[in-house]
Amino acid sequence: DDVVQSMLEDKDGNLWFGGLTKGVSKYDGKRFTQFSKKEGLSNNYVYSMVEDDSGKLWFGSNDGVRCYDGKTFTHFSENEGFVDNLVFSMLKDKIGHLWFGTEKGLTNYDGKTFRHFTEKEGLSDDSVSSIYEDRNGNLWFGTLHGGVTKYDRKTFTHFSEKEGLCDKSVMTIEEDKNGNLWFGTYYGGVSKYDEKNFTSFRETEGLPDNKVKSILKDK
Repeated sequence: DDVVQSMLEDKDGNLWFGGLTKGVSKYDGKRFTQFSKKEGLSNNYVYSMVEDDSGKLWFGSNDGVRCYDGKTFTHFSENEGFVDNLVFSMLKDKIGHLWFGTEKGLTNYDGKTFRHFTEKEGLSDDSVSSIYEDRNGNLWFGTLHGGVTKYDRKTFTHFSEKEGLCDKSVMTIEEDKNGNLWFGTYYGGVSKYDEKNFTSFRETEGLPDNKVKSILKDK
């Protein structure tokens, strides 16, 4: 696909590329293998991907999630327990649970049961565009309209422009070696959070553009 929305390296070193029109491409270092609706995906829009502890791959689309065990695809959607079928983001946390960010809240899957989180349960906004787990096990949920929500497995804490975040639409989250959290936003550049204060970086501070859709901490 010419439009790559998501990328993943699996435990065997294969690279997976999710597109917005033609499904998923797997690259083993020598050749590409294509997976589309014809091979078992729910559709050819792949917004997010994650690998679970058993090596199964999960592909998020606008029609729920497909779980791939290397041979067959299994479909999960609102009918099977998801809060919504449009799945923007995914994360496997340190205890092996899977988190799925959708347009209508979060779905948590512990391998047996589904649990939902929405604004009613404490999220700042239902549209969850990014998910991150920090070194202390706290979960951070970036949203499209309500900034970011921190979840310590007990309580929710909200951060938006009022608290110093540069923009309320958070597209990506990363933690640096010092434990600072970085939030890439759709309109306002990047904000660094040191557990006390936010520091923002925009075009005026050297960014080429204020729309930051992905962040990576390299080795």
